Amino acid sequence: MASISKTKFASYSPAGLCDLYEKDHELFDKLADEAIKQACVGKTPDETIKLQQLQWSIDMHLRKGKTPRERMQIMESIFYGQVFGDDGKLAKLRSCCTELVRAINGTGPEASKKPKLRLVGK
Repeated sequence: MASISKTKFASYSPAGLCDLYEKDHELFDKLADEAIKQACVGKTPDETIKLQQLQWSIDMHLRKGKTPRERMQIMESIFYGQVFGDDGKLAKLRSCCTELVRAINGTGPEASKKPKLRLVGK
């Protein structure tokens, strides 16, 4: 039944989803909930739990928005925070690239610790 709902939801065009939302809001919500549940199924049980937790977090933030525009701004904020935030994907990528360049150029913290030869007396 879940795969049938997913197929039904995926079969709608964006314009069709708008029409469905306006005509039968309950059916739209039901199909959307099923599609979200299917999207939160991971390859492993741990991955499924992480995806569900992420979805619950998103839902919690979206409840604060009273209008569709406010909810869209919240989604935008979540996205930009995940990508461009201080601990976002871009910052992590930049850090990894910087470490790689330093390791290649020999300018990283490891490079300053050059091995020294010491002469030991007779």
